[in-house]
Amino acid sequence: MVGGIRTSRAVLGLLLSVVAAIPAGAVARPAAARAATVVYDGRIGRTQVMLRALDWLRRDVPYSQDNRLAAWDAGHGRRYRPDCSGFVAMAWALDPRRPGLGRAPVTWELPRYAGRVSWPRLRRGDILLHLVPGNRAAEHVRLFAGWVDAGRSRAWIIEQSGSAYGMRRRTVATAAARQGYVPYRYRRIV
Repeated sequence: MVGGIRTSRAVLGLLLSVVAAIPAGAVARPAAARAATVVYDGRIGRTQVMLRALDWLRRDVPYSQDNRLAAWDAGHGRRYRPDCSGFVAMAWALDPRRPGLGRAPVTWELPRYAGRVSWPRLRRGDILLHLVPGNRAAEHVRLFAGWVDAGRSRAWIIEQSGSAYGMRRRTVATAAARQGYVPYRYRRIV
């Protein structure tokens, strides 16, 4: 139970930081409703991306690369493969029913939907992408949730990180992350 309490406090802390960034006019609608109301493959706000991500974190969606074990997004609008790229596709509200694909994009396909940004320009809802063309199994993607400190030496990330860890929110050292990850921004994020 102690681990559950720590996790709940960590999720609450991140949720409070996201809620603090919500524009005043958006407060009238409950967070779950804002996370659930999306136009798939359409424009999406950063707060909405983070609320969708926090929904999976709160539910502790179990990791799997099997599309048959797909998990619902907030509002039960679409189901997504619960691995790292499926998590990002869910947070960005990419449509897994897209004609010609019929599933959420895999890690190496995410650059089709996003453009590179510099480390100093990272904002909530952007991603850190680790591509390894010669070893697709070693690829990974993390959702950037914000800077831990003013010096930007550590970042908060949310990730679906495999069967050993599952959904988690943690800090990473920026210097270490720069060694293997490249920041990207979804082209339709506002």
